[in-house]
Amino acid sequence: MKKPQTLLTGTLKQEFQKDLELFKHFLLLLNDAGPIRNVELMWNEELDPTKEKFKNRVTTVDALVQLQPASLNNNDSTNRNSPSTLFCDLVHGFGAHEEETCANSDVPAQKRCKSTGCTQVYACHVGLTDIAVPVQCDGEYLGTLFSGQVITQRPTPEGFAFVRKTLAGQPHIDFEKLEAAYYQVMVVDQSQLNEMVRVLELFARYIANSWKRLKIMAEFQRTHDRQLALDRKELAAILLSGELGDRDELRALARRAGLQRLPDRVLVLQIKHSGSGRGTHPQISEQMTLNRLSHVVEDFCLGWANTLAMVVRPGELCIFTSQDVRNPSHERISVHEMAEEILAAVRSHCGETARIGISAVHGQPAELVHAYHEACAALDSGAAAVSFFNDPPPRAAQPVEVLEKLFKAIRQSTHMQAAMREFLAQAMPSDHSSTKLQQSRAFLTWAIEHLALEATSIGADALRVQAAKEQAASGVLHAPSPFSACESFRRFAEVLSKELASTFSQREHKIVLAVRHLAEEKGVAQLTIQDIAEALHLSAGHLSRVFRRTTGMTLEAFLIRQRVELAKRALLDPRLNVAEVAEKCGFCNPAYFASVFKKYVRCTPREFARQPHIWDSPAAQLLPAGGPSTPRETLQ
Repeated sequence: MKKPQTLLTGTLKQEFQKDLELFKHFLLLLNDAGPIRNVELMWNEELDPTKEKFKNRVTTVDALVQLQPASLNNNDSTNRNSPSTLFCDLVHGFGAHEEETCANSDVPAQKRCKSTGCTQVYACHVGLTDIAVPVQCDGEYLGTLFSGQVITQRPTPEGFAFVRKTLAGQPHIDFEKLEAAYYQVMVVDQSQLNEMVRVLELFARYIANSWKRLKIMAEFQRTHDRQLALDRKELAAILLSGELGDRDELRALARRAGLQRLPDRVLVLQIKHSGSGRGTHPQISEQMTLNRLSHVVEDFCLGWANTLAMVVRPGELCIFTSQDVRNPSHERISVHEMAEEILAAVRSHCGETARIGISAVHGQPAELVHAYHEACAALDSGAAAVSFFNDPPPRAAQPVEVLEKLFKAIRQSTHMQAAMREFLAQAMPSDHSSTKLQQSRAFLTWAIEHLALEATSIGADALRVQAAKEQAASGVLHAPSPFSACESFRRFAEVLSKELASTFSQREHKIVLAVRHLAEEKGVAQLTIQDIAEALHLSAGHLSRVFRRTTGMTLEAFLIRQRVELAKRALLDPRLNVAEVAEKCGFCNPAYFASVFKKYVRCTPREFARQPHIWDSPAAQLLPAGGPSTPRETLQ
């Protein structure tokens, strides 16, 4: 099984660069002191810890060029010559023909080092003695230290005759120059060779220990980053709920989340998907794109002090901030600039359009839930990319008028978000007294009852509307906060919208909507095509044909994608391992789960669990490796 790759970023790469600098100084010491002076460190290509900044090799020549003072380079009396590699350079044409010459002996030696973990002292294809020392850390192969390019006996005409015979047929070699270089190759005895092996093995252990130290640091950094993300999400959820609890505990949580003080202003970002994203099904592609963009903006907000973001729903973020400025006018300018940078980030990542509404400043953290609705109202007040909240006119619409407007939007599936915000602004209590909370819950339950009656009167399925009504009413009455109660009402309105769309849609679209409803109701972990067909009183073949003709994707692919999305959420639970996630999400075994997961997410389940923000980014498209035209998947 392939071992997980250790990812080094930022400070950790800088630390590793310091170790490489020490290694280069070590190469200079060898060049000044030992008879065998040429050393090369070749990293494992699968690991390549410095891929973005360094090349795959570190050699004595690199050290001489980068570290040796210019005064020494120009003073032959104080500087030994560079290690002579002219013979080998001529053999492989200064690297142009390495694969058909020196690689014939070096590559097998590297493979033996990797498989055995033992030093290799071997004769190359032209008779020179080479050394290969593996660099390993806890069973993980990091690379190989190469040295040698020497001979243990004085060069002879017979020896060069063997070289000429071996290299016959290599047109790039000038044998006159090669013969002159052959007689300049360094000659060492066995004791010198053994001493060089001992020195290289000693430094290989140093590099391995350095790598282990950095692995520990990387794991600590990942744990710290995950805990920071959890603290920031918890703080944002508390601020949005309006139930703050003990103020000292809230400030302590803010400090753990990286904030110096509590926020005083709210921005609401709405991302509008253009529909140009990849994917075989538009709605699924839109949902995934909005999710990725939301997380991009969430991470982008980490760059500002006293700012954190929370994904309220796909495509909508609530951003809490507090600007450190001299006066209110400067604060407004600073917030506007931040909003423009966020919009620019959204455009640069996926080219999507977005708008931001900004609330007024609120001195008390308990008022931030009202600031959220102010920011939503700012979005509805105009079409500008960035809108600030202005106080509403004195006369507000009556609750019955607002509810009628909302039902009209639900029935027509147009302007639903704006109508919903206007209604919830009236439903949100002005304070958290028990009287106001009871009035808010009563208002929401009345509205749920009214919408349910209106929906059934125009033909919606009475049983489904009744079930949704009971669930929504229970959610409102038992919600831990006013915001949660409003979210229960919002979900009920979305259910009604889907039911009405299903009632007045064509037969094949109704079948597709019924499939999605079953997937949401029963869960996709153990749901099979036969189960769906029996529930809808259709044959499995007819159901599959209708689904593919209507949506452009197979029913098997739809269920597998839903299981992969379920698995992505389950992998974020540190209490579950990969095998448990596979079983929980309906995959027959962990190996099949890993294969399907990598096909769709382009990484293994373990890699996603370690760094979900990387693999859930716009660069990591949730599509099969072959694109939309990949072969049919099968449910197992």
